[in-house]
Amino acid sequence: MIFASDLDRTLIYSDKFLKSFSGRVKAAETGQYYSYMTEAAAQLLKYIAGKILFVPCTTRTIEQYLRVDFLQTALKPEYAITSNGANLIRGGVVDTGYRDMVSRLLNHHCAAGHDVLKEFDRLASDEWAQPMREADGVFYYCIIEKAKIPLKELASFCNWARGQNWVVSLQGRKLYLVPQMINKRAALTRVIQMTGDYRVIAAGDSLLDLPLLQGVNYAFIPAHGELYEQLECLPDNWLLTKSSGLLAGEEILQAVVKLVKSQVLCHSERSEES
Repeated sequence: MIFASDLDRTLIYSDKFLKSFSGRVKAAETGQYYSYMTEAAAQLLKYIAGKILFVPCTTRTIEQYLRVDFLQTALKPEYAITSNGANLIRGGVVDTGYRDMVSRLLNHHCAAGHDVLKEFDRLASDEWAQPMREADGVFYYCIIEKAKIPLKELASFCNWARGQNWVVSLQGRKLYLVPQMINKRAALTRVIQMTGDYRVIAAGDSLLDLPLLQGVNYAFIPAHGELYEQLECLPDNWLLTKSSGLLAGEEILQAVVKLVKSQVLCHSERSEES
């Protein structure tokens, strides 16, 4: 059985979320940046990682993923998906065969990054968008002032980007520009093929997580973020948390533990997509 989960705003949370939480927390990431889980969530994730295959699936770059100390020291996942699916790490080493395949897809199936940035620059201004940053050579992101975004112009750009096989995603104070064929599901499919285990539980909060959640046995969505705000109805096997913020992460992990203990996913159950 595999538990494939997004990290930020799904399992781990920045310090801004501490303002609405008064319980005990565990620092999952320390140093220049901090992120947190509830203490209970940290224990639940350790239990899950000891029983089934836990695969972190993050939009973070490889470098940013390695900053999450709790994962690197307490859990040491065998597989990790970073860069929104552009990189697959196995045993601490990047899967170069998978990355080469991603590079070929980028070269043949979407607009060049510099063309997308040029179009974005037509609407971006210092009033609401900081300079774009490149992430692992495959996608871009910038810090934004959400309240000052020119919504009509951004919507028009989103439509244009879709025609170029790029996805625009808003996550908190970050705006992402990501090639459509770069997604966490593609990397997870490679993990499934390598392990031979088709029983998958997944969790995520943003539109970039949507491919990851599709076609799995069970999917969990926290009661915040893009998916919560934009999806009007959910498939029967997609579950929405009652809590938001740090407690949503804990609630997701409680539900996963119940599935693990009940062994509800027998070997004959396989996702339709797989």
